[in-house]
Amino acid sequence: MLAFERPFLLALLLLAPLLWWLGRSFGRQGIGFPLGTWGGRPGGPSAVAVLPFLPRLVRALAQLLFWLGFAACVAAAAGPARVNRRVLYLSRGNEILFVLDVSPSMAAADFQPDRLAAAKTIIDGFLKERRNESIGLVAFGAEAALVCPPTLDYESLRRRLAELKPGQFGDGTAIGAGIATALAHSASAGAPERYLVILTDGENNAGAMSPATAISLAARRRISVSVIGVGSRGDVPLSYVDPATGAKHVGSYHSEFDQAALETLARDGGGRYYAAESSSALAQAFSAISDRSTTLARTRSVSEEESLVRPILALGLLVLGLARLLEAFGGGDFL
Repeated sequence: MLAFERPFLLALLLLAPLLWWLGRSFGRQGIGFPLGTWGGRPGGPSAVAVLPFLPRLVRALAQLLFWLGFAACVAAAAGPARVNRRVLYLSRGNEILFVLDVSPSMAAADFQPDRLAAAKTIIDGFLKERRNESIGLVAFGAEAALVCPPTLDYESLRRRLAELKPGQFGDGTAIGAGIATALAHSASAGAPERYLVILTDGENNAGAMSPATAISLAARRRISVSVIGVGSRGDVPLSYVDPATGAKHVGSYHSEFDQAALETLARDGGGRYYAAESSSALAQAFSAISDRSTTLARTRSVSEEESLVRPILALGLLVLGLARLLEAFGGGDFL
């Protein structure tokens, strides 16, 4: 935003029409190099003879540059500055860790374009609404890995989220390993509340740690765990490219998962279970989680000013100098 330290000086711009009128009414003849012989050679045609409109054009351009330079100098005298306002958070927000299933079945096309893409889109939208919550991401298939530790750098998290692909961590669903990985990277203190949000479309069938054991560890650390069951039941089209081999797999996937087991995980984790069999249901689940995890933070607004006096004044003087040069050649006066 542009602001002025002495805005009343901008009223000097109103003098421009008066000065122009005075110059037209009482101005003297310009003194300068006459255009009658400008560019001509002895015995040859002059510039004016070849281009009779040239003197008037040069004088008009000189006048235009003069008034532009005058306006820039007045603006510089008014003390222009670029003002940037931003919000400082005086308290730390909650911590949220997403535990995202990226097993091959997440390529099922009962969502548009598939389950994983729909989950990534809804997480991305969730990030756009955050302000001071620390958010992290763990992905799991047959194995689990930290994609992004809890951070306030949502753009970095968003880029890493976009890179996830079905089958990236093997063919399997290690829910327990995903929870354990998230717990290992959750901050031990500082956040008012901590949340784990698991998004999966299947039942645990891989990994050394059982989901029940991982949930009990979360409960001991007072971390709330919610579960979103992504996907509908029945036969669903499936198509994905195996990141390890590059082979494309196309077929039909029989979607079936143990909802009761996922509900038990959420209940034992002190959270809620959300059945998301459609994009609208997935959006509603995230809306409920957003309302629950939003932090009421103390904030302060600060302003930063960057002075623009020097660049605008330099520009004004440069334009005035150019106008004077053209006026000297044009045989006219500024006014």
